[in-house]
Amino acid sequence: MLLKDYKGQTQLFTLNGEAARVNYSTRVDPFSGNVSKISEERARRAIGISVELQMKPAENCVFCAFKERTPKERIAHCCGSVSVPNLYPWEKYDWVTVYPPFSQHKMLLSDLYFDDLERMIESSFDLAALCAEDPDVIAFMDFTNWGVFAGASQQHPHSQRKSITKVLSPTLDNELERCQQIWERYGENPFSMLVKEERADGRRVIHDNDIFITAAFAPTCPDEILVFPKEDIAHILQTSERDRRRIIQPILGIFPALFFYRGVTDLNIAVHMAPYAGMEEARKYYRWHMHIYPRRARLPVDRAGAEMGFDTDVIDALPEMTAELLRRWYHGGPQKELVAKASDGAPEPGLFAEFNRFLQVHR
Repeated sequence: MLLKDYKGQTQLFTLNGEAARVNYSTRVDPFSGNVSKISEERARRAIGISVELQMKPAENCVFCAFKERTPKERIAHCCGSVSVPNLYPWEKYDWVTVYPPFSQHKMLLSDLYFDDLERMIESSFDLAALCAEDPDVIAFMDFTNWGVFAGASQQHPHSQRKSITKVLSPTLDNELERCQQIWERYGENPFSMLVKEERADGRRVIHDNDIFITAAFAPTCPDEILVFPKEDIAHILQTSERDRRRIIQPILGIFPALFFYRGVTDLNIAVHMAPYAGMEEARKYYRWHMHIYPRRARLPVDRAGAEMGFDTDVIDALPEMTAELLRRWYHGGPQKELVAKASDGAPEPGLFAEFNRFLQVHR
């Protein structure tokens, strides 16, 4: 069994003259070894959402004017996106992929459409194929930062794609090793095992069709989402254009659901894939997959003392509750009564107005 939830109870303490204990969970992610601590009472409490929606497009955007203001040599992708050399590179190949339209910005997660995600995955495929031709490159790194609290230095939507030379990142190296160990022990791809266990439990599954979308069992931040195909695909270069379109389209629902139901405005997307040299062998024990990490645009921050000092993630949102909300978006469509609430228990005004606008656009 991959998913183990260790239940515990705190020492007795007194609050307002009453004795109390708090139940908590210790969970370990089977692929990364990430340790999460979840206080059940803390996760169930109602936290008023405060969403900053008064964002204005930046003037004189560098990426809107990429032809004049970014380095050469650029790569124009057939899908319409453009990859430009990073002005501050730290790898042999270091690109920033910029997405159209180039005359304006998509400011909110609810503004994303299928073509945006297709541009994201098709440009990733192009750059991964280019890096594969260089014997110095051992792997490919692909991540997207959306919003200032996710580390985006430019407001215009963009991704960062880099080669990996010399040594793998510790995250990827550890993940590969742990997945291989699970495969050697059980004789089954760990991602297939995860699907079976999550299906049997049912509480964290968000979408289970062409691809598998689930709330992370042991999240590194509140509302973390894990996405992967069901086929034994360990690297993006093992996919066809049809595969990629089928994989990426169901993911679209995650972004407006996180935005409207959880008040998420900023997030990181990290795509993990096997190294080039071992990607065929890795089909047995690894899977191309995507982590969606929502980031808080308010206090309390999602990376604090325990996370930084002890590498233990303290989570104040139950993955099961995240999945329940997002699953309702997938199964029932947008529902006004589920829009995230403000501290007074009423729908957050700006978010509710955006929700109505979203409904009009998508009728």
